[in-house]
Amino acid sequence: MGVVREFGRDAADMFISAGRMLVRHWPVLLALSLAGMAFRGAALWTAVEVSDQVNWLGHGLVILAPLGFLLAMIAMLRVLRQDLPNTARAGSATAPADATTGRERRLIDVTTSMVVPFFAVYVSAGLLTHDVAQFLNEAGADEINQVDFYGTGDGPDFSRVFINSITLVVGLVLVAWVLRFALGRAEKRWSFLGFAVLGALVEVYWSANVAGYIDGQKAAAWNWLQTRVVVARTTELYDTALDRMGPLGEPAKVATTWLSELLGVVDSVIIVPLAWITVGAVVLGHKLAPAPKLEHPWLTRANAIPKPVVRSVAGLTEDVASRFSAFFAGLRLMARAGLVPMLLFGLAALLALRVPYLVSAVWRLVVGPVPGDTYVAWAPIEGAIADAVMMTVLAALLAAGVDRMLSRVNPVAPQGSPDLPTTAEPA
Repeated sequence: MGVVREFGRDAADMFISAGRMLVRHWPVLLALSLAGMAFRGAALWTAVEVSDQVNWLGHGLVILAPLGFLLAMIAMLRVLRQDLPNTARAGSATAPADATTGRERRLIDVTTSMVVPFFAVYVSAGLLTHDVAQFLNEAGADEINQVDFYGTGDGPDFSRVFINSITLVVGLVLVAWVLRFALGRAEKRWSFLGFAVLGALVEVYWSANVAGYIDGQKAAAWNWLQTRVVVARTTELYDTALDRMGPLGEPAKVATTWLSELLGVVDSVIIVPLAWITVGAVVLGHKLAPAPKLEHPWLTRANAIPKPVVRSVAGLTEDVASRFSAFFAGLRLMARAGLVPMLLFGLAALLALRVPYLVSAVWRLVVGPVPGDTYVAWAPIEGAIADAVMMTVLAALLAAGVDRMLSRVNPVAPQGSPDLPTTAEPA
């Protein structure tokens, strides 16, 4: 009963806080989310137009489409931050120095910590597949399997947009890490913010390619599994067992079907809410992530390695660890907050992610039946509005959820705390 009361109290506090912020800031939040949807549409349109002239550049621009969601969410969370006491204190903290530039760590310095969980959301929600399908449908008329309308083909051809070789993917990640480190050193020397922006785009590029590769491999692995003899034999045994069960066969079939469908939505039920709360924790609490402490005994003991090489390798590993520091700090924040806040936000996120269906139902009720050509023309606009409303609601819930978690772990840490840096109260 104590757990139930705690869950109910937390749920009431979070929903009341989120509702209050929505009432106060909804015009700004909705404008930002609509701007994000416009950015996404503009990126896909530009990719189609550019691909007619420079094929590889058009493919690369598809990767910018997800930034419409991410940038809009970052902007909305920063708008809401000052309305919540714990996130406001976290934002006023003094962040540790960045490993490469030596300056106070900024949000742009931990781009990797944001884009890794964000692309987990983007892939699990099917948005990445939608972007690629739209690009191939509009720009890849020579592709046989542009869009799988009837569920009989392989779906979008990710190889036209993302790297589909594990060797090339690993090579891309390593090159991107080295390039990001070099850009950080350049920013330290010339104090030009453009290097940090370019470095953030490098991190988005390699993260998107990894996400696209994983998504493509999941589909390929599922298709391969379905063609195995053992799967066919297991299916035959299952059908035979159901036939022999007689009247009990139908309830057993319903139960197994429900279980298989439940396993099929694990991404939406578990991964998407946890990834969103990680994104929120990074955006609102990245200053609380302590600087990574790395030692390189194997480098210092290897006398045969030249000193410049030792310094470069050590600097690169510290740079990569610093980029991921806010991500792991967000995971620690969720672990320390406990199971109740995570479950609460998971349920709230599932409700927010159903907002597009509500918008679509209201749209049908208001507009009524329309000709097919009219629906096709208006469908992208309806989808953009529905996604914008969903992002607006999700941003308020996300800010309230992160603030609730910060209240549980006490963001103002004592001097010398091993987990969180000492923070200053806002002036």
